Amino acid sequence: MGRHETGDEAERSGSGRRDEPGHEAPERDAEAGTTIAGVLRSPRFWLAPLLLVVVIMSFMAALYMGAVADPQRNLHDFPIALVNEDRGGDVDNPDGGTTKQNFGDQVAEGVVSTAAKSGIAVEKVDRTTALNRLNTGKTYGVVVIGPNFTKRAVSLGRAAVLEAKPDPMAIDVFINRGSGTFASAVTTTFADEMSEQVNAQVGERLVDTVRQSLVKADVPFSGAAQLALSNPVNVRIVEPTPLPDGSGNGLSAFYFTLLLILAGFTGAMMVSVVVDGILGQTPIEYGPFYQLRQRLAISRWGTLATKWTIMLLVAVIQSALYIAVCTAVGTSLPNAFALWMFSVLVITAVGVSASSMMAVFGNPGLILNLVFFVILGLPSSGGTVPLEASPRLFAWIAAVEPMHLVYLGSRAILYFDADLDAGLGRSIIQCAIGLLVGVLLGLGGTKLYDRKGWHRFPGGMVLPPRLRRLADGDGPASITTPSPAHVAAVSGSRAPETSGEAAASERPGAVDAPEDPGRMS
Repeated sequence: MGRHETGDEAERSGSGRRDEPGHEAPERDAEAGTTIAGVLRSPRFWLAPLLLVVVIMSFMAALYMGAVADPQRNLHDFPIALVNEDRGGDVDNPDGGTTKQNFGDQVAEGVVSTAAKSGIAVEKVDRTTALNRLNTGKTYGVVVIGPNFTKRAVSLGRAAVLEAKPDPMAIDVFINRGSGTFASAVTTTFADEMSEQVNAQVGERLVDTVRQSLVKADVPFSGAAQLALSNPVNVRIVEPTPLPDGSGNGLSAFYFTLLLILAGFTGAMMVSVVVDGILGQTPIEYGPFYQLRQRLAISRWGTLATKWTIMLLVAVIQSALYIAVCTAVGTSLPNAFALWMFSVLVITAVGVSASSMMAVFGNPGLILNLVFFVILGLPSSGGTVPLEASPRLFAWIAAVEPMHLVYLGSRAILYFDADLDAGLGRSIIQCAIGLLVGVLLGLGGTKLYDRKGWHRFPGGMVLPPRLRRLADGDGPASITTPSPAHVAAVSGSRAPETSGEAAASERPGAVDAPEDPGRMS
């Protein structure tokens, strides 16, 4: 940990200039090489960054690959609605009589019990409820058994005996790709498996019934008739509300969500770097040019409030640019103004919270932001693989993760006509709560630090002995001393001019507050 240049040192070194004609680079390079070799021999120097990188990256690999490794095995509570409208009918008996039966009820019971074994939750509801859930993303598919299902089965059996043309039996499976491409694929796979099950269940019964009737009538049972009766049900995939062109087959909502989170998360980091450089908190570097401004007399709270204000401006402008870019590339935007307002809220909430994390926790706040907004967010978003097809851990994470909530809001605006019941209402409320938490965290933390006198400049506070030994080892403390004028301005109290000037002249590395605090040192 090196120290910052003081004012005199900065004026002598400048940016991109040699110190003096007597500058001897080879000797300095040799000294630097010796220093580097010395620190690399110390595990304390390289072990911390090594462990930090491998632990974070391994954690990310475990989450990402664990979320997508085996979706079929991880299926749980995958919502499917079942509508049984079959009114039943009189089924022929081998003895020539009839029995009142309902094949739709029998098929529905078999589908529910079989699906539960594979992690699919099939719930019997009426048609209106089922389609409403499908059109708000609350269910991934709707199975509809028509009102004449049993009667068509009877007609099919009689057709084999009388050689008439039967009415086809059909079960419709409705999907909505707005709920997610992978979710629609799982529903389609479920429909294929259901087709095999239903045909085996209904077909076996029809074949046995017809065979007994034909044997009694001494009529041969042709192979073609047996084949037709063994597969009597046609399971059809129907998409009642197909997505428009420019929806990315249901992926545009996920990628737009990713854009919003990155605008808030990375935007907060970039704003922090620029603002800290302008305020003189950290150096500004352009290639080989190194500049450290004179530190402005500003509190931690004042610095954070500045970053929040800039992030609000970023949110307003960047959201509008996102809409413009999406329009230019042909993305379907049925509710552009609602999407812009929602984007402003999301970017502001994420940016304010990320800035507060860095203000309160310092450099570790960058890692916390990365883990919270990105590493945990992507696999638990539900945008690519639905949460019901990932390990249950990700459903628990999604309950508090902003990316999942933002995805629900973006999806509702882009695919479900900005319906509040489709997840938009929940997303807005929880984003507002997240914004409030971020404001309270930043306000409370920075105000506390300012009140304690823990100012944000070298020497603003003294490290505890154990932490100092961890940071500096056996070497000298890696801090410089601020000017008394700076301390007085930040603390809100004025130091006596005489004592301040005397202290400034005696204290090595002290820098008088400049007349123009914004100029380069």
